[in-house]
Amino acid sequence: MTSNEKDNFHELLVKAERYCAYQERCSNEVKQKLKELDADEETSAKIVSSLSEDDFMSDERFARLFASGKFRIKRWGKNKIRAELRMKKIPDNFIKNALNGIDEGEYLKTIQHLIKKKEKEVKSQNSKDKARKVVNFLLSKGFESELIWKVLRKDASTGSA
Repeated sequence: MTSNEKDNFHELLVKAERYCAYQERCSNEVKQKLKELDADEETSAKIVSSLSEDDFMSDERFARLFASGKFRIKRWGKNKIRAELRMKKIPDNFIKNALNGIDEGEYLKTIQHLIKKKEKEVKSQNSKDKARKVVNFLLSKGFESELIWKVLRKDASTGSA
């Protein structure tokens, strides 16, 4: 490596470290950022490896934080979280662990909450039409259809919806 290449590498590494320090990033996001900064693939691979070794970046940690954040804050379901993590090229085993980290009781309570909230918003008087709109809303948020129907049936049988 020439002196100029070393300086360029160091400059890119510092920028990548700052990028990761600002908020949790996955390796795919860092690679994209380095591409924007005109880093070649070899330099990019070295920087990603260095960031990982120095614990600036971890795809596993990113997956856990992403899943818990999107669930708690945006109230996304597991299907939507899984799809987003796959788009970010997170390995399936990290995705699985991140989704398993979501508390099942909280997950069902969130579905119940969203059902009640959406039922109040839907203007239709037709109960089938109302149920269809509620289910479609929850499907769009990434919740599993079998869980949605299970909660709807449970709420209907207890009269709590």
